[in-house]
Amino acid sequence: MMQTFTFFITAFAITYFAVPSVIKVAAIRNLFDEPNERKLHKNTIPALGGVAMFAGIFFSILFWAESFNFNLLRWIVLSLVIVFLLGLKDDVVAIDPLKKLIGLLVASSLVIVYGDIRIQSFYGILGVYDIPYWISVVFTLFVFIVIINAFNLIDGINGLAGGIGAIASLAFGSFFLYNGNLNSAAIAFATAGSLLAFLRYNFSDAKIFMGDGGALVIGFVLSVLCTKFLSTEFVINIISDKPLSTPLVALAVLIIPLVDTLRVFTIRIINGRSPFSADRNHLHHLLLDLGMSHRRTALVLYAANIYFVALTLLSMEFGQHMVLFLIVLTAFVLSQVPYLILRNRSTTHESKSKHQVA
Repeated sequence: MMQTFTFFITAFAITYFAVPSVIKVAAIRNLFDEPNERKLHKNTIPALGGVAMFAGIFFSILFWAESFNFNLLRWIVLSLVIVFLLGLKDDVVAIDPLKKLIGLLVASSLVIVYGDIRIQSFYGILGVYDIPYWISVVFTLFVFIVIINAFNLIDGINGLAGGIGAIASLAFGSFFLYNGNLNSAAIAFATAGSLLAFLRYNFSDAKIFMGDGGALVIGFVLSVLCTKFLSTEFVINIISDKPLSTPLVALAVLIIPLVDTLRVFTIRIINGRSPFSADRNHLHHLLLDLGMSHRRTALVLYAANIYFVALTLLSMEFGQHMVLFLIVLTAFVLSQVPYLILRNRSTTHESKSKHQVA
């Protein structure tokens, strides 16, 4: 407990005191995220929050990592540095998407292959248990890229990516701590500490954005934590004495960015567009169109994330396939609610306009 608390406090303090310095440097060097027709902010705001977040996580781990497996730690740190530099360069000088993807694949492959952090079993989901080594490597690489890009995509309003990342880190960290995996818990709580400090400057009226340098780092760290969570045999459930299905809990913890990414990709493909093209179909855009503020939109999605974790933990007695069906169905229904409300408003408005003209 004291070890994880030390990681948390160190990362929080470094990030908290680093952000003002980053803002000053961005002002001196004129490194701002300029507003345009696609972006929601009206003022020039620095997008280098990832520098402070990375510093908090990186130095917290290096300061207190005496008990870590050095061979594993070096690959995690090396990959984390590569991901951060990719994101930082994209914040300062835009990188070609293909080059960025290649860089993420290289960084993820290092920790998967050499660090041997990979998904080795589906634990009976859809009748699949242990999987062959190379299928394990390829599938884990796919999971890394999906999670990293999912967090990059939800970084669209103040406080959303940081808050969801903090919730996910605290959730994974609590499970690791409760089940005795102190090294993974330490990384999770260091990440949570850094994110909570960053939210002091990003929630509501943002003074700084995390940028790709922050979003990619958070996505990468959570990919590592998710994979460690999936590759560990857990038997202790925090809420009840029912067996814990790690794939379902991991899905619930990361449900908001994953559902949002799947949803917008599906819409874009159906409309004959590239899944990576920009639009306003994200869940946070729909909630903003309903009249919610950035603060309320973020809080609604925080609450939804926590709801899915609690729902999963409390439903374990029904069996993992029934819980999987319940999670997917609930996520689909709830994700459609804002769209249906907006469509109903639009239909009502058009009907009133036609009636007035007549």
